[in-house]
Amino acid sequence: YNVVQDSKSLYDLKLQIIERNLYGADIDRFAVNIAMLRLWLSLSIEYDDPGDPPPLPNLDFKIVCGDSLLGPDPSPDNYGDLFRHQVNSVAERLADLKARFQNAIGGDKDDLRREIEGVQSDLSDALADSPAPKNAVDWRVRFGEVFAKGGFDIAVANPPYVRQEQIKPNSYKDKLAAQFADAVVKRSDLYCYFYARGLELLRDGGMHLFVCSNSWLDVGYGAKLQEYLLENAHVRAIYESAIERQFSTAQINTIVSVIEKTSGNDSGKTRFVSLRDKFEIALANPDARREITKTRGELMESGLGSPNARGQRKYVGDKWGGKYLHGPDIYHHILKEYTDKMVRLGDIATVKRGITTGANEFFYLTPERIAKFDIEPKYRRPVMTTPQESRSIAVDPTTLPKRLFMCHEDKEALTGTGALAYIEWGEGQGYHRRRSVASRRRWYDLGERDTTQLAMNYVIDTTARTYYFQDGCLFPNVFHTAQSNENHLSQLCGVLNSTFVQLVINLSGRANLGGGALKLELYEFEGLKIANPA
Repeated sequence: YNVVQDSKSLYDLKLQIIERNLYGADIDRFAVNIAMLRLWLSLSIEYDDPGDPPPLPNLDFKIVCGDSLLGPDPSPDNYGDLFRHQVNSVAERLADLKARFQNAIGGDKDDLRREIEGVQSDLSDALADSPAPKNAVDWRVRFGEVFAKGGFDIAVANPPYVRQEQIKPNSYKDKLAAQFADAVVKRSDLYCYFYARGLELLRDGGMHLFVCSNSWLDVGYGAKLQEYLLENAHVRAIYESAIERQFSTAQINTIVSVIEKTSGNDSGKTRFVSLRDKFEIALANPDARREITKTRGELMESGLGSPNARGQRKYVGDKWGGKYLHGPDIYHHILKEYTDKMVRLGDIATVKRGITTGANEFFYLTPERIAKFDIEPKYRRPVMTTPQESRSIAVDPTTLPKRLFMCHEDKEALTGTGALAYIEWGEGQGYHRRRSVASRRRWYDLGERDTTQLAMNYVIDTTARTYYFQDGCLFPNVFHTAQSNENHLSQLCGVLNSTFVQLVINLSGRANLGGGALKLELYEFEGLKIANPA
């Protein structure tokens, strides 16, 4: 439609769009009827002729009722030759029948309905090897004329905000998780499945626009969706308003995501746009928004975890919201202006998780237990079990209240020792039968462990402290440890306790524990951008 050349009333233009361009699906019949009513109201307010406006066209085959997710992937690449031939041969006829049906009345309407349903039944027969479940929208059949051309041009949705534990029954969640395994995990909220289905509905180059919860940008289950989008699409932009919700009645923070269905290109850019004024004002005025631009290659690299034994790195996710939308201006200023003075912690230090004992009650020795069994000094090593054990960053291990039981000898070699008496007491308590220790050759043997000079607590209450042990210490798995690869240990400790690193940790960690505590995963600790201690 050319607004200059074509003389068309707003009513006629809207009518044409409704008849030719709009399609929809919803699981709720009431929602489908409301959608049709809203379209008619949008039309009727533009009607200027005398008398009542005409009724809305018959949209029964344009806006359908059913489960949008359970049907098979409608992407043309999944078609067999039989269905591809069948749908291509009837596409034009199906489109013509639906167009005629929209304005038909009486007997003509009934005849056209039967004819359309007959064509759709033939399409279903051609898909007998991959039928859609009952009550599911089979997009290949219901909109065959669209998928004969490769799919839709645009997918728009405000998908339901349903937490994973509320997806019932569990058998339904299991089916969805299996069907969309490339994009979701079982912990994913329901809207994540709609992101994947929305891409499947599009032709190559089609646009995917969602108003949705922002949680997938930061939480653990969002990593799978991030990776799926990076590999199968181009995330063009994500908008979030710092001052208003898109839906005032929804008690959830929302974003608007703009995604193109195309193969991943490492140079493709994603704009993270934080709106600092009302939506319309911020979109029109560059001074009322902040934009952070990242390439696909940068987003993929920042989400990769530590190398495994074979040197491979798996995508584990990144905090797109925390870093690029919520991060304060000073954070981005420092990263931009001082990038040559920043390093990744994992590149200058050996980073590990603390020891997993499998039976803390046995392995952490109190002074009373040491005295009771007269455990020899060679079998007890200094250990810091919680941050509360020291008020100082610099810690003297001899002042710590507990010791770690460390014994690498067979029981036959321990005859007459307090260590053997303690091991036998532990077996009397049933510790040796725990699955967490039973697989060891000696259930009580934690193996040789190197002491570490720097450690940070894994769960952070108010402040992330990195503790310094000049002569080294041992730590449980509630700590991450770091050992400098260069001679900059005290400088590294100072950097890790700096205000800037506190900010980086708050943007990198995940506040998904109770009481507002922050959790910093090992790969996030390893990936911290810090000032170069050198």
